[in-house]
Amino acid sequence: MRKSYAHRNRKPAELMLVPMIDIFTVLVTFLLMTAVFSRLTIVELDLPSARGAQVTQPAFRLEVILREDGFEVTNGQDRIAAVPKVEGHYDLETLSELALSLKREYPDVNDASVLLEPEIEYDNLIQVMDAIRSTEVTEGQNPRPVKVALFEDIAVGDAP
Repeated sequence: MRKSYAHRNRKPAELMLVPMIDIFTVLVTFLLMTAVFSRLTIVELDLPSARGAQVTQPAFRLEVILREDGFEVTNGQDRIAAVPKVEGHYDLETLSELALSLKREYPDVNDASVLLEPEIEYDNLIQVMDAIRSTEVTEGQNPRPVKVALFEDIAVGDAP
């Protein structure tokens, strides 16, 4: 009689994990090499506190009120300038020039406030803060622009 192969004890099939681990190693290496790591910038803001009962008014404080149709530059009480939007965008160059001229008048002042209406986008707030925080100026015969600090201590609030 012939032996039947059906009666032979078969070993269970083994699962080979080594090729799968190799594929995952190559995949992780590729993903790490091609990943784009974004740079985060943290801006430290000073918010007004309720504890400061003895508040002294500074001689000058720059306020930029961000509105839908443009922005207003004031000293807290009087309007200095109104800058409308240009082709649907805020005119940040004019704001930066205005902040530079005000900084030249008041070199010891570092405080500024950005007040915005509720409908204003966050990106516009950041761009305005960057425009009044510093600017690049070309001075004298040096063709390279020099970064000049303007109003570095910025507070944020709601527009009146």
